[in-house]
This record gives sequence, structure tokens and C-alpha cells, in this order.
Amino acid sequence: MSNDSPSRPDPTKDRVLYVISTAHLDTQWRWTIQDTINNLVPATLRGNFAHFEKHPHYVFSFEGAFRYQIAKEYYPELYAKLREYIAQGRWRVCGSSVDACDTHVPSPESLLRHVLYGNGFFRREFGKTSLDIFLPDCFGFGYALPTVAAHCGLKAFSTQKLGWGSSVGIPFDVGIWVGVDGSSLLAALNPGPYIQQLDHDLSHDQNWIETIERQGKQSGLYVGYKYIGVGDRGGALDDDSISWLERSVTGTGPIRVLSAGADQLARDLSPEQLERLPRYDGELLLTAHGAGCYTSQAAMKRWNRKNELLADAAERTSVAADWLGGAPYPKAKLTEAWTRFLWHQFHDDLTGTSIPEAYVFSWNDEVVSLNQFAQVLSSAAGAVARGLNTSADGVPLVVINPLSIPRQDVVRAEVRFPNSAPAAVRVWDHEGTEVPCQLLSTSGDSATILFLADLPSTSFSAYDVRAAAAPLPVDTGLRITQSELENGRYRVRVDENGDIASILDKAEGKELLSAPIRLELLDHHLNDWPSWEITYADVSAAPRAYVDGPPAFRIAESGPVRVALEVTRQKEGSTFTQRISLSAGSDRVEVETDVDWKTQATVLKAAFPLSVANPNATYDLGLGTIQRPNNTESKHEVPAQQWADITAADGSYGMAILSESKYGWDKPTDNTLRLTLILTPKTQPGWLEDEATQDIGRHRFTYAIQGHRGDWRQGEVVWQAARLNQPPIPFQTAKHDGPLGKSLSMAHVSTPQVAIRALKKAEESNEVVIRLVELNGQPAAGVAVTVGAGIASARELRGDEEPLGSATVRDGKLVLDMKPYQPRTFALKLVDPPARVAPPRTAPVQLPYNLDVVSFDADKADGDFDGEGHSLPAELLPATVESEGVTFAIGPTGPGEMNAVACKGQTISLNAAGYNRLYVLAAAAGGDATGVFSVDGVPTEVTVQEFTGLVAQWHSRVVDGKVVNDIHSIAAPFIKRDPIAWTASHRHSAKNGNEAHILCYLYRYCIELPQGASSLTLPNNDRIRVMAVSLAADTNDDTIPAGLLYD
Repeated sequence: MSNDSPSRPDPTKDRVLYVISTAHLDTQWRWTIQDTINNLVPATLRGNFAHFEKHPHYVFSFEGAFRYQIAKEYYPELYAKLREYIAQGRWRVCGSSVDACDTHVPSPESLLRHVLYGNGFFRREFGKTSLDIFLPDCFGFGYALPTVAAHCGLKAFSTQKLGWGSSVGIPFDVGIWVGVDGSSLLAALNPGPYIQQLDHDLSHDQNWIETIERQGKQSGLYVGYKYIGVGDRGGALDDDSISWLERSVTGTGPIRVLSAGADQLARDLSPEQLERLPRYDGELLLTAHGAGCYTSQAAMKRWNRKNELLADAAERTSVAADWLGGAPYPKAKLTEAWTRFLWHQFHDDLTGTSIPEAYVFSWNDEVVSLNQFAQVLSSAAGAVARGLNTSADGVPLVVINPLSIPRQDVVRAEVRFPNSAPAAVRVWDHEGTEVPCQLLSTSGDSATILFLADLPSTSFSAYDVRAAAAPLPVDTGLRITQSELENGRYRVRVDENGDIASILDKAEGKELLSAPIRLELLDHHLNDWPSWEITYADVSAAPRAYVDGPPAFRIAESGPVRVALEVTRQKEGSTFTQRISLSAGSDRVEVETDVDWKTQATVLKAAFPLSVANPNATYDLGLGTIQRPNNTESKHEVPAQQWADITAADGSYGMAILSESKYGWDKPTDNTLRLTLILTPKTQPGWLEDEATQDIGRHRFTYAIQGHRGDWRQGEVVWQAARLNQPPIPFQTAKHDGPLGKSLSMAHVSTPQVAIRALKKAEESNEVVIRLVELNGQPAAGVAVTVGAGIASARELRGDEEPLGSATVRDGKLVLDMKPYQPRTFALKLVDPPARVAPPRTAPVQLPYNLDVVSFDADKADGDFDGEGHSLPAELLPATVESEGVTFAIGPTGPGEMNAVACKGQTISLNAAGYNRLYVLAAAAGGDATGVFSVDGVPTEVTVQEFTGLVAQWHSRVVDGKVVNDIHSIAAPFIKRDPIAWTASHRHSAKNGNEAHILCYLYRYCIELPQGASSLTLPNNDRIRVMAVSLAADTNDDTIPAGLLYD
């Protein structure tokens, strides 16, 4: 049945059963992405194509744009056939998303990007989009999901997973699911298993006759919705089942059976019919199955959160850089990086339930995206910095505030001085005022410092860091001893066990705690789904043990910016180091925790016994909030994004717990919140026994405690959590005048009740897209938004950037009203900036190619990068590689043509007049390789990373290709940080063909050019392969991160 079928049924008269044929495919689970590429995707294509040829009524639905991208990349002939079946309406794209993702751990902005990029791919490739969220197998569904989906123009949702133990039962078979802002989706919540063969004529099926009659009596719409299909490895239903489906469609029974796409019901029902359906307003959590998924595989969750935050900062900064003219907006690179980590939000990947071999690929992909976002941010920061006045007596820094509020926060920066690091430093801000500063450490010419910064909304501000004989003599009210910390707001006492025993809110005269904050070790009881489940028995039992003494105390920081007490303890083989800190002017008590975790069959929780009590707590959903009661059998371990809060029943005072990258919570009593930190489950011999060593390794995370007068709204808890998660980002830059002055605020909202959740360039135009969200669950009238030097015009969009309507611009500001928890998206045309900066200018250098390292699919033996028959896939290698404003011209890639230089000390002429830098696009064969590049005899030693393999891993249990069970044999983590200019998602092999998801990389290396340089001498190391060299007039790279952008 096609999208525009003329035979639309009338469920007020007909008894109609929509049958959705599918093949559920876990992109990774008990197999890896390589298995999915090599076997499962082609089997799904071929199996269903065969059914189309035999069965004229068969319609098949398949979700996940990423799987379609796999088909396009690896199976072009099958993909061409797929396009034909999609055009005919036989194969239906569904789900709208990049992949069938978890809905609890990804931020709402990530969920929205799934639809933006997923349906965007479907639209470009097939001229069609999906109207539904299709999640047969996810582990519960958040209250914000209908809001996000509806904002993207979606109409429907379906799942069968509530049958696995919903905390609220199954509200209806077919009805309306209402989200946190009142938006809604048509929802099919009881379609039966997706692994379901068919062996009879459904038009006569008595169970479905009764089900449809019950639906009709309830709503007047006699309609049913049923899954049939296979899973979890994709594929296709057996021919007998499809034959029975054919008989059902042409059957003579009382039910009209439709073989339909997953979103066809939403396409068929009118708005008036939708109004008649039953409604459910709330979240759809599973009781136990999935409760462990808020915590399992902590490294994935941390890197996912870091990607979300770094992507946001990179986009906002790139909008500013593009507006000023200093760096073009790198839309393709940002989309690639987003898509790479979004597909890992798949519901068995980010959730922490896949095999160890799968995380070899997942961790690497997460860090590749972080690498790309970091490059984008750095280049854009350099472009903005060139427009600022960074003149300074000392070392200039530019500090970025990505958040859309003005804030005072601590900046941590690693500053390089012209000579050796000084004995003391002093810092002046963008207004010329000296600010409190604190020297933490020095090494050679580098000093690590803290300073207190007042930063405008979404801003870039210049600071001056000067060497000094003595620090600024200032008293900010900070005090510290071996057992107490104090700032202007709080006095914190640590007891003899190393636990925070008291937090006194001096401003309010209120003690925050009723007992010490403790780290609890809970038994994880054996169950059938170890990584998936934290049960009511787990959270109801008394802790097996606490992390206690004997503690070692150390005053780690003591100065006018921050004081920190470090407490180190050991328990049951694990080592816990916590750094408890207070900053000048801060409303947060922060606890930075480093755990060397070796304790098995255990849940680690932080328990916060508070001095206020309420049978309900408020939990952050990222978009909106939800109130939940104390633990019950049906709802105990629950998810939240960045915070949870208990406010006294009279509303007079409350306390929030803020979380950096932890998502699982429970509430044992009226006054206690617990945050789940690590889960290493109990297992038994069998197919899930590898989970017994899950998460063994080193963990780093931060949580914080905030007291507030009134409720969480008055305490601006949302913003406190955002400030914890997204600290100011410092860059060291060059001294120069600039037309923009000392500070540029790129965006501002007139009220903190409304936040900017995205600031990016539009996907299909040159406009700037801004996404706003109301934070307090209350109407906001007359909100005014300023971007750049002013807004010339605006129009409203859906979240997927399709047009929605007009918008009001008054005096250069976007003016609007917001409903409670409403998201709104706008496309803006900005007023020109007061001044522009020039983008980088590049010119290619002709190279003496002597090696063919590239091959096409038709002859994968044509090139050889490493002497072992591996080559770069020419289909994925463009004629030019764009990397942060530098253009590299790739050599000829035809059969037998040379396109790389194996370095053997060759000398290359340069015409470098007017250029200040030389960029090399290179990679190494046979491991990383070190060589010396010389420009006019001036040497620069460079270690060039290998062209393939892994750039990062956490503590991998895959050692020498095998899973190890001994926790002492787990491999050490690593990150390789060279800037990736280009990456390919597979490698060619003369022997093995396409080597699926073995990534290839080309890296960008920068060499400073002496004035008037005339020659480049390549290293005498033929393991280094140079693909391109470009001269550049580029001062964006004068600006470098003053610290790691990711770890």
C-alpha cells in the first residue's frame, strides 16, 4: 500500500488491521558492526527483494538511515534495486532516525538530530520521509520523546517492548501518547512481538476480531496494529508467512487486513479521528529491563555526553566564525561527526549491552567524532579571536562561554609562556579588571592556572595572563583545612571516614544533610539480563559495604579561586579518590571522583541523605522535567539527564544533585536521592558471562550538591547543572588589535527561563538556525532573542528544519512567546557584522608522487598503502580534502596512477611568498612513524599516526583478538590526538576486499614557514606517506586550546 493509496480505509465502518512486516536488526549486540555490514544488511535486502517478486501485496518496513548508508556504501547494486522498491512503495523507510536509538541517555537535542539527519537522508536519497518513531525493541521511552518527535513533524510511534514489564502497564492498544509539553503522537503500544511468523488468515483471526472490537467500543475506531517479522539479525520472514499475509490481505473474513508501512495508520487517520482515541500523558519506563542501561558501559555514556557538548560548542563558535568571514561553516564535517556518534546511541550500544568486541568499534568512533568536533571548535575559535582585540601585556587567552546565559565560573587553563613558567601569575579580564587567579602547577614553559571569569551569554572574551613576582593579594572568603572547606555560601565538613558529613548553607542558615554522603556498594543479584537490569531487590537491600577508611587526606588546592580536599580510600580491591571543592562565589559543592574499579557483581551508588523531605522528587529530562515518587516495585531505578531535586513539601527550600555523565537514580525515602555510578553485574556461565568484567577500569566523573531557596526554578538548577557540564573553554591566542573589542556576545535571550539549545547553520540554506526551549514548565511571554549584530529576518521551522510559518522580528530581535517546556526552532538572516576577518588562503604544492595507495572497488589490488595490500577506498576519497579552512588537492586515483609520496628525503620547491604555514596531509604505514620535515634547513620533527586501526580505546577486554576474563589482563586505555583531516569507514584489501568498518585516516600536520621559504625536504622515512601539501596564509591556528578539549 503506497503513501497515497486511493483505497484509504474507514475505521468507523471497516474493521481494519494494519500488519507491519519488519526485520529487526540490532546494529551491534551479540555481534559487531562488521557482522552487520558483511552479513545482516545484505541478507535483509536480498531476502525481502525476493518476497517482492513473488507477493504483490507485501510491504516491508525498515528503520535506521545508517543501515541504508551501509547499503549505499557497500552494496551499490542492491542499493539501486532498493531505490526502485522504495519508489514503488513496497519497501517503506520508517523510524525517521539515524538508528533505532535509546531514548533516555541521549540528550533531547541528539534525539532531534536523529530525525534531522535520518529523515534528511531519506529525503535526499529517495524523495520520501517517515512520519514515525519506530522502536520495537528499546528499553523504555521518555516523556520528552513525543515532544521532540512532534516538533520534527512526526505523527506516530510504535513499540512492543512494554510487554517486557512496563512500569505503567500498557495504557492502550492504539491511542494518543502526550509528551511533556502537551504535544502528542499516535501510538501503537501493543502490536505483539516483532519476531512473529504467520500461519493463518488474519481476516478471520478471533483474537484480533476481539481486540479491534474492544478498540472500537472505546474510541469508535475499529482498528488494530500488528507486527510480524524476524529479529534481531535482520533478514526476512519465511515464504509461508508472506503467503499467509497475501491470503489475509485478500481474505473474506470480517477484518480488512492491510500490509502497510509502519506509519501508514498515521497517514490514514484524520485529525477528527485522532481526537476520538484514548490518551496517555506521561513516561513509559520499563520496571527492570533497561534500568541497568542507564549506567552500564560508563565510558560510552561519558564520551557520548562529551560529544553532545563539544558538538554544541563547535557549532555555536562556527556560526560566529562564518558570520565574521574567518572560517567557513564546516557543515559536511559536522554532519559526519554527528552521524558517527549518533548511530552508537543504538539501543544495545550506548545502553551498554553489547559484547566486548563491539565496544572496540564504539569507543574508537566516539573519539573520532570528538577529534573532529575539537578541530572545528579550535579553528572557529581562532577565526573569532582574530576579530577580537587580544592585545595584552602578558599571554592573551580567549575564553568561550557556550551557554546562553551570563555566568561567573572558574576557568582552568594551561598557559604557555615565552620562556619558563613564572613563580606567580595575575589575570586581567576583558574589561581591564584584575580577577582572582591561582597557580596550580608549572612544567617547563607551561603553567596550569585557575581564574574567576565573568562571561557574557554565548560569548568570546579576551583575558590577559601576566607573569608576576607575587599573586594578587585578595581574600575571596575561601578557607580549607584537613576536614573543612568554606566559601561565601557554604561550610563543608568531612568526617573521619572521608565522607561529606555536613554542608551548611550560610546564606540561608540551613544544613543540607541529615547524614553523611556515602559511596555504597550494593549486591547485584543474578538475573537473566545482567547488564540490562537493576532490580527492586537490588536497590531495596541494605548496602553490602560502604567506601570508608582509612582515608588519606590531602589539601590539593588552596587559593583565592578554589579550595579542594582530596580523599583517597580503598575498598574491596577498588581505589576511590575524591576531590571535594568549593570555588569563590559558587553555589555548588563539587565532588570530582576518580575510581580504579575492580569490584565485581556490584552496583556503586552515591547516597545523598538530605535535610528536606518530600515523597516526590523532580528529575531532569533535558527537555522538561517529571516528578516521581519514592521507589516502588514498578518504578525504582529511573533515568535523568543532568540533575534531580528534592524540595520541601512547603516549597521553602530544596537541594539538587547535579550529574556530569551519570543517568541512573533512585529514591529510597522521602529525603534520600541516590545516583548510580558504576554497574558490574553478577553473571553465570553462558552467553552473557562476558558481562562479569564490564566496566572494570578507571572511571572519572563529577557530581555536585546545590542548595536553593524555594524550588528548583528559583534555584536555577537547570543552569547550575549546565554550568557543571559545560565549563568555560579557554584558548591561547596571539596578541593583536581587533575591530570587535575585547568581548563578543554572539547570542542572548532576555530571560533565563528560555535557553538556546542549538545555534547552527541550516542544512539546506545559508541561514542560521536557532532552537529555543522553555525551562520552567511555565508560559514565557515577550521573549526577545538577539543574535550577532541583529536579526534582519526570521521564519519558524520544525525541528527537522522544514518550514512552519512566519516569525516576528522587532528592532533586530526575534520576539516570541513560549508555552511550558515548548521547543521552537527558527531560521534567521543576520545583519552583517561590524567588521569581517579574512578566511585562510591556501595553494597546493606539486608533489613527486611515487606510490599508488588508492584503489577502486573494481580492482582493490590496484593500490597498496602499507606493503600488505591495504589501500584507501577511492570511492570515499574526494578530489580535494577540506580541513579547517585548508584545501588539500588529492593526486590522481585512476588505476595504476601514483597518488602518494613515500618519504625518502625528497626536496620540493616552494613558492611561499605571502604564506605563513605549510600543511601536510599524511599518514604512516606499519604503525606510527617519526620523521623530520625541513623548510629551508629548519627542522620540524613530526610523529605521523598510522593510516588505519584504532585511535582510542577505554579499558578493552579484547586483547590480541580474544576476550579476556581475568580483570588483570584488561588492556590499558589510550587516545591518539593528531588532527584527523579525512576518514574512511572501510579499508580496501587485495586479499579480503572491503574490510568493513576498519577505518582509514589522513591527518593534518602544520609546519611554520620561515619568511621567504623556498624548499621543503621530506623525512627520510618511507613509512610516512604524504598525500598532499598546501601552503596557507592562515592565522586561525595562532589560537590553540589551553587544555584538553576531550579525554
